[in-house]
Amino acid sequence: MRQLVLDSKATIIEELKRICVDPEAYSIFVNKAENIVLKFEALSCAQAHILKQTALICGADSAIPKTAYKGGKGKKFPLILFANRREIEKIERRLREQPWMHPVRQELHRILSDAKKPSLKVGRKKIVFNRTYIMGIINVTPDSFYSGSRFTDISIIERVASEMTAEGADFIDIGAESTRPGSEPIGEKEEMRRLRLVLPVVMKTTDLPVSVDTYKSKIAAMALDHGASMINDISGLRSDPEIARVISRYKAGLIIMHMQGKPKNMQKNPQYRDLMREIYLFLQKRIALAVDCGINRERIVVDPGLGFGKRLQDNYTIMKRLAEFKDLNRPIMVGHSRKSFIGKPFKLTPEYRLEGTLAVEALLIKNGASILRVHDVLEAKKVASLIDLVEQ
Repeated sequence: MRQLVLDSKATIIEELKRICVDPEAYSIFVNKAENIVLKFEALSCAQAHILKQTALICGADSAIPKTAYKGGKGKKFPLILFANRREIEKIERRLREQPWMHPVRQELHRILSDAKKPSLKVGRKKIVFNRTYIMGIINVTPDSFYSGSRFTDISIIERVASEMTAEGADFIDIGAESTRPGSEPIGEKEEMRRLRLVLPVVMKTTDLPVSVDTYKSKIAAMALDHGASMINDISGLRSDPEIARVISRYKAGLIIMHMQGKPKNMQKNPQYRDLMREIYLFLQKRIALAVDCGINRERIVVDPGLGFGKRLQDNYTIMKRLAEFKDLNRPIMVGHSRKSFIGKPFKLTPEYRLEGTLAVEALLIKNGASILRVHDVLEAKKVASLIDLVEQ
């Protein structure tokens, strides 16, 4: 006997073919092989016990707090369900007979329905993420944390945009204000001045979708007027309430990032009680807000915000558990390139973090990243192409 590692639908079917299984049964075994862990945050005592018993009947299992066995009127309890897709289908069917379990059944139905990869609308184009997409960074600032991404000369910016396009970038992201840890915000006029000089040049140089990194509504409106198609808001629509309406009016794309605090103070002892839950709920609520403001859900990308109000271990946890954000059913963008959590264990400055950046990239792709925001497009593209090939 030997243990098989079947980490994709294709490899499962390949092994089933080897032993001549009836093709009609492929979907059954694919569902059985996909293990899923789901956490329900607030079930009544009755709901928790019914779901636990139903899971056991269907071949799955669940964990509930020991206090749930004592009951308690009005109390709410968490539950963690351990099941494969086949077992979730069975549980969902059984719960149809119990109206008071309708909210639980709805959640299970959503999980079963959200199995397909999310798509993204950019302008009139629809992107289906059947590979990893690369976003190249152009910082038109004199003070970004990595010297290799600081561009203030127009001719150099034109050359860099052209090179990124040739090297295989899928997007270009332009930032006119540094948001490195400890940075001071710049005035709206100065940010506007920098972008007005650069945007027309980049738009003429490339036909790639251009994203502008800003949290200010007036800057966003100007950028979209000049041809940008996405706004990358590190504040997650918190800094300027008007920015969501601007993005909606232009039918533009939106990147919602999680950040604790502001760039000036975000790395001063950030604290989390439940890191992954807090980031997930933040992104979920901001997506809902964006949709309420008229932004098409299919134009939204989420970013957990590596390095933005995160401790060293927080960044590693997010990378390892990145796939949990797939449940939001939106493309996941990650900005990991040359950041301090890559260099800190080895005391490396940003200029010496390329190898670590590429190693982290492979892990992020494996764990569900759709878009990677990087300084080194050519190198990142090579790694992404290889990992995508392996992961087919």
